[in-house]
Amino acid sequence: MVRLRIWVKNLETKQVIRTCIYEIREHLTPSQWEMMTSRIGRNVFFHPAYRQAEDILCYLDIRREVGTRGIIEKAWKDGKRTWIPKVMGKEMEFFRLTAWEDLSPGAFGIPEPKDGERFQEKQGLVVLPGTAYDASGYRIGYGGGYYDRYLAKHPELTKMGIGFSFQLFPTLPKEPCDIPVDIVITEEGVNQMEIKLPKDPMLLLSVVNTKIRDYYHTLDALCEDMCVEKEAIISQLKGIDYEYDESRHQFV
Repeated sequence: MVRLRIWVKNLETKQVIRTCIYEIREHLTPSQWEMMTSRIGRNVFFHPAYRQAEDILCYLDIRREVGTRGIIEKAWKDGKRTWIPKVMGKEMEFFRLTAWEDLSPGAFGIPEPKDGERFQEKQGLVVLPGTAYDASGYRIGYGGGYYDRYLAKHPELTKMGIGFSFQLFPTLPKEPCDIPVDIVITEEGVNQMEIKLPKDPMLLLSVVNTKIRDYYHTLDALCEDMCVEKEAIISQLKGIDYEYDESRHQFV
């Protein structure tokens, strides 16, 4: 019974984090999304795991995730074989992609490769999507468990998670079936797990208010968990005429 309660609590916490991150991503301006995606792409390309890999297994972005079309096109130019996921019932497989015209509508509204050559190698670099990551490489996905099941069957793949820096958390709830990534890349760098808040004041406002409302509930709790100075946040947001309302626990 205790294990069941912990499992249910973990599921609830994961969904809260998903809702929080979805909202923050939706508030990114096109220029913010493009700039951060571009920086993440550069960090991927300079990483030895990318340079050494002959096969790149990569997701196609939706819901304002980190964009991956640039990564896929760079892999083509670099002469690497590129593979895209395709949902098949409760499982997922990766199929070869050599041109955008080879995609067709797939599960959950995500474009998928048409049936063709299936990935059957043991080694390669898989670039994973994630809603959140923690300092141990554990991630929260979308709840379907497709990547965890696939990775359990392909343990020799190098696992690279990419995300925006506001998707980093000190710790995340985890289950025995959750598989951590080997590398986490954000616009701030590689395995840069020091939690940093955005420098852009409007993005900072969105991140702080949403995380307080949905996850931390007070500014003090957010600052303690993320090891950031409360006065620094208050000062930066005061510069755009927002004050912290102690009764509402929001910047207004």
